[in-house]
Amino acid sequence: MSSDRDQKSVTANSAAMRSRTLLAQLLLASVAQGLHFKPTAALRASCGRPAARHAAPVVCAEGGGALAQLGDQFEAALGSLPAAERYNAVLESLLTTKGQAGPALDLIDEMNQKRVRLSSKATKALLDFGVSSTNMTLLSRIFVAAQTNGACRNFAVPALKPGAKPSASALGALPELPTDDRASEVTAALAFTLTFGGLLALQLADVLDFFLPGIDISAPPFQLVLVGLAGGWGYDRYSQRGEWAGVLTRGLSRLFERDLQRECTVESGSFLLGYLLGLPCMAFAPTAERPLDMLVQAGELSTLPSGQQPRVIDRLLIWAMAPVAAEQLVYRESLVSEPELGLNLLRASRRREASLGVDVQQGGWRVDEDELRVRWAYAEARRLLQRYSGLREQLQESMVTGVSVGDCALLVEERLKNQWGSV
Repeated sequence: MSSDRDQKSVTANSAAMRSRTLLAQLLLASVAQGLHFKPTAALRASCGRPAARHAAPVVCAEGGGALAQLGDQFEAALGSLPAAERYNAVLESLLTTKGQAGPALDLIDEMNQKRVRLSSKATKALLDFGVSSTNMTLLSRIFVAAQTNGACRNFAVPALKPGAKPSASALGALPELPTDDRASEVTAALAFTLTFGGLLALQLADVLDFFLPGIDISAPPFQLVLVGLAGGWGYDRYSQRGEWAGVLTRGLSRLFERDLQRECTVESGSFLLGYLLGLPCMAFAPTAERPLDMLVQAGELSTLPSGQQPRVIDRLLIWAMAPVAAEQLVYRESLVSEPELGLNLLRASRRREASLGVDVQQGGWRVDEDELRVRWAYAEARRLLQRYSGLREQLQESMVTGVSVGDCALLVEERLKNQWGSV
């Protein structure tokens, strides 16, 4: 009987705590509407210095700072919550209710100074807000703040820096890049579709032409069309070893079929490697220009480990080749990914090197080794994806169901939380 009473008491206390938390968050939503982190007169007096010209949290003493600026109204709303929950609740409100990036980053800086950890909900809201802004400078600042806080501790892991440039003999042994014949495949599929559709239209018109007086439409005999198709199939099957059929099948797939599983395979590969390599652009599909725009906007990536050559271009190349590597590992062919993307990215970075502010040659690569450099990046992407195959597959499954960038980042952090590198 005593244990039953104790259990009921614990349950009642837990329910009361949840009720107070919910009530405090509801009150906070209205309180945060007017929150701009401008120091009040009382707070300025307690700090003994004039107000800053820009809106920023002030940390004067224990118990001060951004949260104290809400005064009695804040204490009434959130007084029952622990300090970490107060900070995270305010941060979520700033991001989801007001969309205030500057005050939110200032608040995270204060949390980092006080060693207050971002909650999972706050981390998700923060990353999703940064991605939705499509502002690479802001997104980079957000990842720096989350990385410093420890919420994204596996973003830009130092142990996953790009490997050294291989020797000349090892470069020659690198795997070849997959071929990309999408132009010929799509052309063949369009020609076949138009030809076959035209023949069917003629056959139908030949059947129905009696409804059109004075018009006589003659279509090729249907049996002759079938004989021609069978003859073409036999020639391809026994003389071309099915090459024509393969080109036609891939072209038709590109035109008419959308494989969600395949798309998520490609996206999960690029997201995972971009995250581990410390590239804020990993939230978007790889292109030849977007990551370079990120470098122009954000400058040198402060998310990368200090004290060593960042080799930004090599990191971008591995990220760009990750979709190709993922699709080849799973499907043995490239329909969604672009094998030429890595070389296009490298050539674009050379054209824009003066404005990028990074050394394209970093890593010891020469200009005449561009193709070998892309093959090296492809091999690195394959190696990393094979190492983290379980995590990539779990990311793929989550993406199929529909998740945000914040959800994917939390999944990576959860899987790599206990023992780094163990997947």
